Amino acid sequence: MHRLQLAELRDSWTTWLGVSLGFITTNFALVLSALTLVAGSRAVQKGHLDPLDSTAFVITPAQNLLFCAVVGMVVIGTATNLALSARRGALARLALNGATPLQIVGTVMVQLVTVSLASSLIGSLLALLALRPALGFLAFERVQAGTPMPAPEPVYSIWPFLLAALGAVAIAVLGGLRQAVRGSLTAPVEALREHSADGQTLRMTIGRIIWTVLTALVLATAYASITVFTAEPDSETVSNLIMLSMSVLIVMAVFLALLAPVLIGPLTRAWVRLLPLPFASWQMARRTVTSRARRLTRSVVPVMMTIGLLLGMLGIWGSLESTLIANGYDIEITATGPASLLVFLGLPLLISLAGGVGSLIMMSRQRDAELALLGIVGATPGQRVLVPLLEAVIITVTATLLGLIMAAGALAVLTVGLPAAGMTYAFVPPTAMFAVTVIATTVITIGATVIPTLRSLREVEPALIARLVAD
Repeated sequence: MHRLQLAELRDSWTTWLGVSLGFITTNFALVLSALTLVAGSRAVQKGHLDPLDSTAFVITPAQNLLFCAVVGMVVIGTATNLALSARRGALARLALNGATPLQIVGTVMVQLVTVSLASSLIGSLLALLALRPALGFLAFERVQAGTPMPAPEPVYSIWPFLLAALGAVAIAVLGGLRQAVRGSLTAPVEALREHSADGQTLRMTIGRIIWTVLTALVLATAYASITVFTAEPDSETVSNLIMLSMSVLIVMAVFLALLAPVLIGPLTRAWVRLLPLPFASWQMARRTVTSRARRLTRSVVPVMMTIGLLLGMLGIWGSLESTLIANGYDIEITATGPASLLVFLGLPLLISLAGGVGSLIMMSRQRDAELALLGIVGATPGQRVLVPLLEAVIITVTATLLGLIMAAGALAVLTVGLPAAGMTYAFVPPTAMFAVTVIATTVITIGATVIPTLRSLREVEPALIARLVAD
C-alpha cells in the first residue's frame, strides 16, 4: 500500500501543483504576518517603537493575520476539493483494483498531508527571506505617510511556522476528508460517470447551508453595529467605520463563496445570454463553461476574491478621502497609495490570486482533452486557442460581477454610517483603477488558462482524449 500511495502521489503531481501554489502562498502570508507582529511587539516592549506609532507593525499585521486566515481557508478549501474532483477517476480505478474505502481515504489523506507539509516548508522559508525587506517596506510606507520611524529588528520565532503549518494541514484535511469519504463509498462505475460529467448539478450541502446562515448572521450583525458606532460620534467614529467596512469586505467574500454552487452558474448563464454572438468559438466556449459547472464555480471564486478585495479597498479609501474633502477638510489621505494598499490587503490579494491561477492550472489536462475533441470534430488550431481564451474571459466577467457585489457590500457601511455620523457622504468611483484591475486580472486568467493548453496543439488528438479517460 505504501508503494501504491507513492505512485499515486507521483502520478498526481500536476494536479496537486495548483493546491501547492495556494498552500505556499497562504503559509507565506500567515508566517510573514505573524513574524512582523512579533517583531513589532518586541520593538514596543523594548522602547524602540512608540506605541502610538506602532499600528503598521502591530495592528496591521494582526489584521492581515486574520484576513489571510479567512481568505486562505476559502482558497485552500476550494482548491483541495477541485483537485480531489479531478482525481476522482484515479480513485475509482483504485477501487476497481481492489482497494478498500479505508485505503482510498488513507491514500488521499497521505497526499493532502504531504503536499501541505512540503508547501508549508517552502512558504515558511520564503517568509523568512522576506521578513527584513517587509519590515523595511512598512517603515518606508510610514515615511511616505509622514510618520518617520525606524524599522524593527526581525525576531525569528518558531511558533508562527508551527501554527501556519498545522493550520494549513487542518484546512486541507477538513476540506478533503468529506469528499474523500464520499468518493471511497461511491461505486467505481458511478464515480467514473460523475467524473466525466464534472458535476453538472451542484447543490448546497447541509454543512454549507449552516455556514452560509452563520455568515449571513455575521453580516447582519456588522450592519446593525453601524448604529452603535454612530450613536455618539467622536474622533474614533470614522476609523471604526473604516475597519468595519474592511471586515464586511472579507465576510462578503466568504458569504459569496459559500453561495457559489447556486449563484455562479445561474449568473453566468444569465449574462452570456445577453451576448448571442454567432461565432463558433464563442458558442463552444459558452457551452463548455456552462456544462462544466464544478470547474466554473471553483475557478471563479478565487478570481472573484482578488477583484473584490482590490476594488473594495480602493472604494473604501477613495470614499473616505472624497467625503473628508466634501465636508471641508483640506487634507489628503496619504494611506491610499499603492504602498499602503499593499500593506492593508496585499497578502490576502496574493493568496486569492495564487488560488485562482492554481485552480486554472489544475484543470489544464482536462481542458487539453476537451480541445482535442473539438479538433476531431473540425475545430481549427486557432479556434482551439480561442475557446479557452474566451472561457477565461467568461470566468473573469462573472468574477467581476461578484467582486462588485463584494465591494458594494463593504461600501454600504460607509454609505449609511458616514451620514449617520453627521457627515456628507461623497463617493468618486475609482474608474481608472477599476479598468486596470479588470484588465490585469483578465490577462492573468487568460495566461493561466491558455498557456498550459498550447502544448496540446502539437499532440495527437486521440492520445489527449485517452488522457481525459485516464484522469
